[in-house]
Amino acid sequence: MKLPVRRTIPLFLALCLLSCGPGKKQPGEGVTLILYHWMEKDRSLWEEGIIKPFEEAHPGIHVVLQTSPYALYVSKSLTSIASGSRLADLMFAEDWFGQELIRTKYARDLMPYVRRDISLRDYYSEALTEWRGSSGRGDNGGQDVLYGFPACLGLTVLFYNKDMFDRAGIPYPDTTWTYDDLVRAGKALTVDTDGDGIPDQWGLSFDVHYTGLETVIYSLGGRMLTPDGKHAVLEEPATLRGLEFVRDIFLTHRIASNTTSFVSSFESFVGERSAMILIGSLGSINLENSPIRWDLTFPPKGPGGGRRSRRFSMAFMIPGNSPHPEEAWQLLLWILTKSPVEHLNRQYEGMMPTYRAFAASPLWLDAPPVHSRNLLVALENGQSFPLFTPGWQEWRDNNLTPELMLMTQGKKSAAECARDADRRINAVHDRLNAH
Repeated sequence: MKLPVRRTIPLFLALCLLSCGPGKKQPGEGVTLILYHWMEKDRSLWEEGIIKPFEEAHPGIHVVLQTSPYALYVSKSLTSIASGSRLADLMFAEDWFGQELIRTKYARDLMPYVRRDISLRDYYSEALTEWRGSSGRGDNGGQDVLYGFPACLGLTVLFYNKDMFDRAGIPYPDTTWTYDDLVRAGKALTVDTDGDGIPDQWGLSFDVHYTGLETVIYSLGGRMLTPDGKHAVLEEPATLRGLEFVRDIFLTHRIASNTTSFVSSFESFVGERSAMILIGSLGSINLENSPIRWDLTFPPKGPGGGRRSRRFSMAFMIPGNSPHPEEAWQLLLWILTKSPVEHLNRQYEGMMPTYRAFAASPLWLDAPPVHSRNLLVALENGQSFPLFTPGWQEWRDNNLTPELMLMTQGKKSAAECARDADRRINAVHDRLNAH
């Protein structure tokens, strides 16, 4: 019996729906993705150099770029976590904040896509560690999960002012330097021109607040946390020696000012009031268009020639509540491998790309401001380490930093600082680990 046309059309549509299955819309069919980050100043680069070519290569996928000032970016992300509302399909995150997104199970596991589509040999994959969970200690030992794919990484390095070294007749710091060499040069470069007992030029500006401290402690054989990342161990002998070295920089050797180290440690270097600064490579953004003749080198060696550099990274994450994870992954791949190489320094200022082909390109290596970018690549391999855990900002900023300030001002000994910081940091970790 021949069915009427008005009955065959619904039947045909029903059969089509059954054959496709629920939710099996083909990637690229009328999808709008939200890309979220805080880099508003480079909107035109992202829209014209990355998003537009992606859309041309993926008909049917439209990408909307949304940006917020950094503080608002964090608060909007936390609101999305609490409410379950859709914030983005692909978002950019620093590693400290990424830990919070991972802890709250907000981020999607990317390993199924990674196994299918890429070879990790094409990337500087040490930086994956901090995106597998709590410093690499996520589910299944952290090796079978990946909640964010790092696009760039930074390292703690020693910046130096060439003119100040030239005037003092001191050779530039190089890869042979030890921490004794740092102190020796720092003393020679610390100058009290008016004789009032307060140096007008410091040999060193030291980042106690973040990467400098950890780089010194780990280079000197100490550690700040247990291997599982759940307990502070600043009272261990090797760590205490590292804290004492840091205290001596300010109070015994007097080669660094403790009035700027916790406020804006790079300000002294940019203002040519200090000849060196031990800080993360991200600091080079402060030298954009600067008349200073500067470069960077490895942090000094520790005992026995060992060298460590605190690493940090930024990654793209796909929120678990994105309705378009496949399309978001395709956009992530495009960003990782097809960004304009000549503009990578603008995309990730002061950091090196994790994609090996980009990091080896003269378009990145020789991009302005010209400096020894190849050293960043060499330093990443086997000499860098992460130090991010859930609650990192709370235990680092609110509980360790106040103790460090008292120590560098001479109000507490290194042992007192370690004792009180351990207590305060572990209170944070105990609370977080209890949930």
